[in-house]
Amino acid sequence: ALKHFSDNTVLNFALAVEGITTRKKANLILNVDGCIAVCFVDMLRSCGAFTKDEVNELIESGCLNGLFVLGRSIGFIGHHIDQKRLKQGLY
Repeated sequence: ALKHFSDNTVLNFALAVEGITTRKKANLILNVDGCIAVCFVDMLRSCGAFTKDEVNELIESGCLNGLFVLGRSIGFIGHHIDQKRLKQGLY
């Protein structure tokens, strides 16, 4: 995203926060879900397809939560299939 997006305002902020939190505790990192969310906001804001108000409305409507749930659902399905393949139960 830093290389390919024209605006990285939110990502840079999140990385700066990560720099502070990891000094306090090493595992307080910007995880993949957070990174996807901040990159999505930067992409929406800089792609030119939406006004600022439209981007704010999309964010406030919870569309990023929908992306999070979608990703977690796909991961859960993959985990379930893998556990079945290994003839192990879900835990």
